[in-house]
Amino acid sequence: MMARRMLSAAFFPWFVVALAALSDGLATAVEADALRQEVERWIRDLDSDQFAIREVAALELEQLALRSEPKALAEQIERVLLQPKLSFEVRMRLERLAQTLPPPAQPNVTSTEEEIDTLVDQLECDKYAERLGAARRLDRLMSRPELVCPIMIRLKARRLDDRLSPDARLWVEPLDQEARLAWLNSDPATWQLPPVSDAQMEKWIDVLTKQASDESQAHRSAQATARRELLDLLARDEYVKKITPLLEATLAGPNLDPLAEKRLREILDLTQPAMVAEFWTDRQHLGTQYLLVGVPSLGPGAERPSHFDRIDDSVAHCVSGNSLMPGDYAVGVAIPHPKQENAIFHLVNLPTPRRRMAYDYRRQTDAASRLADLTRRTTERFLREKRRLVEAELNMLPQLDVELASAFAARLLLTTEDQRMPEESSQRTAGRPSHHGILCVFLATEGTNSAADALLEAIQSDRVLPPTPAAPYRLDWVAALSIAVADPWPDASTWLAGLIHRADPLILDRADSSELGATAAAILLEKHQQAPLAFGLQPSGDRVLDVFGIPGCRFNSSEAGDNVLRWWNQRKGEAAVGLETSP
Repeated sequence: MMARRMLSAAFFPWFVVALAALSDGLATAVEADALRQEVERWIRDLDSDQFAIREVAALELEQLALRSEPKALAEQIERVLLQPKLSFEVRMRLERLAQTLPPPAQPNVTSTEEEIDTLVDQLECDKYAERLGAARRLDRLMSRPELVCPIMIRLKARRLDDRLSPDARLWVEPLDQEARLAWLNSDPATWQLPPVSDAQMEKWIDVLTKQASDESQAHRSAQATARRELLDLLARDEYVKKITPLLEATLAGPNLDPLAEKRLREILDLTQPAMVAEFWTDRQHLGTQYLLVGVPSLGPGAERPSHFDRIDDSVAHCVSGNSLMPGDYAVGVAIPHPKQENAIFHLVNLPTPRRRMAYDYRRQTDAASRLADLTRRTTERFLREKRRLVEAELNMLPQLDVELASAFAARLLLTTEDQRMPEESSQRTAGRPSHHGILCVFLATEGTNSAADALLEAIQSDRVLPPTPAAPYRLDWVAALSIAVADPWPDASTWLAGLIHRADPLILDRADSSELGATAAAILLEKHQQAPLAFGLQPSGDRVLDVFGIPGCRFNSSEAGDNVLRWWNQRKGEAAVGLETSP
């Protein structure tokens, strides 16, 4: 009996925890099923013949997005949007709603070759809604590596089909381009492609060398097919050494037409190891220089040839250049321009035809998304190196994606130790207190709320060296206040209210310095459309704070801060009552 009681005593707490966890899991499952049923009901009503029912359903879905778990709703809507035969009106309403929700998790989409064939056929359907649904479904299927190759094959065949109508071509061509980029970037081990004989390669090359007297549509189509097939074959690394000598032999032959020579030369050039030097300024991609590795290139008006003699995915070695000095440079990340502070370089390694073609496609995508990818790689590399940035790298931060660079700069405050800038620093950094102070200037100027958590932790932990007479501003506080003004985080108002009784000066050794608490109070009041002067705040103008949009202030009486806090507490109470009484 005693042993049983001891076992029971040991078992009971575990059983209670396990039972609670099981109950939570069942509750979660029930809630998810209820949400699914509710969403399905309102989506059905979106397709009602009656206008009033459609409008109520749309309003209910919007309200559901506000009061339910947004990710769960996003995933449910995404599943509906993947249905090819969804009506146009319902799709448009759900597409608009989806834009207000967080991105859904990648669905575990699967497909068969028969479904892919059906979806490609639906791109030529008479109904716009079905074409749109098929295009979206194909787009999502491309997220599966094993499906990229079969989708690419079918879209390519349809695009090269002379019978494709002009209207259908508007749907097929963008998807074909997207599928080809996904294919070029995918793992060749997932490809299932038939072998190609030397005779077939020679036939395609022969088609490109022949010049028809009438330049008929059939001839142009045959050449387009031959060119695409040769390019796709070059993407298969094992065929590069087979195609190259065939192209070279044809180019060395007699009586080759100049246009045919140009066509073949463009294909052959892809087989040479190459690289790209991108030029970005003010977050815009303004220039691209293609270079063959080991081959000097003297551009128009250039003083010296651009010449890199080796490159891999980590480092490129510059022999000579017009902006970059000889030496090693990082590949795949942002490089500070040595002469222009508002510009960066980005070196890209293109050792194979497949990577060269993938880069050409990627260049056509949105510059903002490419800058975000570049910023992510650059900041991840800096964090792996666990070091402070040099002056040129600090100056480069405003050229990167602002959201990602903000989060990185704040994180760097926590992961590296601060230090004064060396005396040999340029005039740009002279007079600033420290390395971390410069990061705070960037955050005060460009920072977003993605930096808030790490920045506030850095302030709490005193990660930024204190001001000096030469650099008198509390730049860590200035950065946080500036973000609270320009891009406040969700609980910024609560944070500001918690500072109101802080009398810390924002500027060292200045008798009329703006105070932290009064300035926070002014920001809080203005944020909620209240006049700081009415609460006893006195502006203490400062041009630096003005630049950052911070209303520097002092309290004109000891009671002024209490007045602001009373107003704030009353406002919070009224807001809480409003939430409780809302339907």
